[in-house]
Formats: sequence, structure tokens, C-alpha cells
Amino acid sequence: MTDSELYRDHLARLDQIVTEALTRWPGDAVLFHAGEERTYPGDDQPIPFRPSGHFARWVPLPGPGHFVLARPGRRPLVARFAPRDFWFEHAVPEPSYWQEAVDLVEFESADRAATLLDGTGRVAYVGGFPDAARRLGFEEERINPPELVAVLDWHRAVKTAHEVALAEEAARRAAAGHEAARRAFLEGKPERAIYWAFLEGSGMLERELPFEPIVALDDRAAILHYQNKRPRATGRVLLLDAGAGCDGFASDITRTTTSPDAAPEFVALVGALDRLQRRLVAMVSPGRPYPEIHAAAVEGVAAILVEAGVLRRPDPSVARRFFPHGVGHHLGFQVHDVGGHQAGPAGGTVAPPDEDPFLRNTRRLEEGHLVTIEPGIYFIRDLLEPLRSGPEADLVDWTLVDRLAGHGGIRIEDDVLCTAEGPRDLTRPLLD
Repeated sequence: MTDSELYRDHLARLDQIVTEALTRWPGDAVLFHAGEERTYPGDDQPIPFRPSGHFARWVPLPGPGHFVLARPGRRPLVARFAPRDFWFEHAVPEPSYWQEAVDLVEFESADRAATLLDGTGRVAYVGGFPDAARRLGFEEERINPPELVAVLDWHRAVKTAHEVALAEEAARRAAAGHEAARRAFLEGKPERAIYWAFLEGSGMLERELPFEPIVALDDRAAILHYQNKRPRATGRVLLLDAGAGCDGFASDITRTTTSPDAAPEFVALVGALDRLQRRLVAMVSPGRPYPEIHAAAVEGVAAILVEAGVLRRPDPSVARRFFPHGVGHHLGFQVHDVGGHQAGPAGGTVAPPDEDPFLRNTRRLEEGHLVTIEPGIYFIRDLLEPLRSGPEADLVDWTLVDRLAGHGGIRIEDDVLCTAEGPRDLTRPLLD
């Protein structure tokens, strides 16, 4: 199918979802808002903008201020904000696959935007700027109605063929960036240069990235969301967690690379975790509760640590000190896509287990779910020091831990589509 055909089928599915949502919250239409640009306090410099995930699912129109009016059974009305402005470019979008499938109009001010709703009936506002909704005349009950948003959130998990195509291209771009970054690391470059290599290889501008890449050398790899890019330090281990975007859809890939100077025991851990990650990917199938994959990850990490001599026997509670995060999450127009703890289209919450509070997905997998699978092993001082002085200290070979701690940690992450035939790994064919 062509991009245009995939997109038309995608819109048809979104129309079905909106129709369902408007039966739970009786109404006639939904106005999706991209969002508004904000500036830093006391400044006129804009804070980097990212559109609402619900808006981005309808149309790949960058920038703030836009709307999509979704009316069941009718073509989406895309209202592009195009103010008269000699400070910034507001260029007309280049011809693309999506434009023939929608009704595209332009407006210059919020006052003009209100006219989009004339004669539309009862409309719900969905977006992150309730003050903007109030300026358009929306009462509180019509701003992000929970019963309507719950339907939209729930159905974000199942990807259309159009979204899968975007995910494939986002993965391809990220994989090219990872390859370039890996080469830079093996050439002895520091974090900042490795980051630049990823940008160049992926073809991304910083503002186009779906999230801030984690470029962590050695001990910084033990900081789960390490945010810095040191300009001079080089290392033996690179943990790179970085994705790319395609028309707003995100990829999210992590690889851990070692140099010849890395300790052999750590290199062996990387290989063992890679094999575990592949086994976890193989578990992605319709009907499987996602927490089962996480439980298998904890069990697998414990076994790896015993085999490596870090632990003297497998103990899940101790293993969690080395693997403190969830095994993954839903992926889409938001990196941590919505609905991961949702009980159903009517809402409700399925909380993660008490022992795994950071597990982002508690749903049963369905055909069309796109999830990450990302086990890790880390030497995090703040988690290990209480263990060293506690009653379970004898379970750990602290001499080996101290020798490996400077290597930081390991994470390996793929983007995996759940299909009727089993898992389809979007990452491995591109980046082994």
C-alpha cells in the first residue's frame, strides 16, 4: 500500500475510535489541540515545543497552535495556525501523503479559531492547555472529559499499519545514528562528540528528537536517566539510549558497547544480558500479561548475576537492586505512550506490583501493541550500599562488584511489535 492509502485507513480507524468515545461521553465532535508555545520566565525565548500525542496521531503538522476537528463519519478538519509574523517562518507545509485525506484550512488568531466550531454541536476539547479551551468558550465539563479521554488513551496502544510504517522508519533513522555513535566511541571520542555523531548519523535536529539521548560513559551508565554530555572524558563502556522520530512517531533503542579495555567479566555480562533480552523479546505474544515478561527479566538477571559470580544464589529481591526499572513500556507518538496502567476503555487502573513500582505497562498484550523490551544490569551506589551493610550482604561478592562498578551498567533495548504470528522486532534487523 502507498503512504496515502495507509494514512486513509489510519484515519478510518481513528474515526471509529472517536465514534466510540462520543458514545461514552455523548457529543458530536472532538477538537484536538496541538498545544501552545511557551517562553521561559522573564524571557522571550520559546521553550522547545512538542505537540499533544492525541493531536499528533491525527496529523504530522509541526508547531504550536493547530487544531484537528474530528466529526464521526466526516473528513477531519485540520486548522493550521499561520499568524502574520515577520519574526518566524510559518511556511505552508510541503505536499505530503496526508493532505488529500483531510480538509485543511488556516487561521491567524485564536478569535478566528473559534469560528471552526460554529454549528458543530457539542464538542469536547482534548489537549494540554485548558486555558486555551476556555478562551474558545469551552465549559469545564467539555475540557478533557475523563470518560472520553480514557477511550482515546486505551486505543493508542494498538498501532495501525500507518503507525507501524512510521515506527519502522523511526527505527531505521535511530539505528543509523547508533552505528555512527558506536564508531565515534570506539575511536575514543567523549560523550559530546558521540552525541553529535548520533545526530549526524540519524539525520535528526535536536528539536526533532523524541527524547534527550542518554550518552553515558563508564560510571555514568549507572545513572538511569543521565542527562549530561561531557566534552572531554572518554571511557571503556558506552551506554547509548537514543531514538529518532518520523512524523512525530518515536523509536527508542539502547545499546551497550565495550572497548578492548573493559574488564572481561563485564564484557561477559553484556553478552549474557543480550541473550536474555532476545529471550524476553520472544515472549511478546497476544494474550500474555506484560508483567510476566518483567518477572522473567528479573529471574533472568538474577541467574546472570549468579553465573557471573556477583551473587552467590539467585534472589529476586537482591537482583532488583541491580535491575531497578521496568522491562519496558508502550511506544508511539509519546516515548512512554499512554494507557500502560489502564484497565480498559472505560478507564480504571491496574497498578504495578508492589515489588516493581516502576513497571510502566501492566496490560495484557494484544496484536498491534508496540512495546520496548529493555532489561538492564547496573552498579548503582545508592542501591547497593544499603545492601552491603544489610542482612543480605553475604549474598554478594563485593570484591567483584567493586571491580565492575566503574563500568556503570548495561541496558539493551529493542522496539517490538506484537503480531498474531509472534514478536516482530523492529530493531534487530537494523542493529544487532
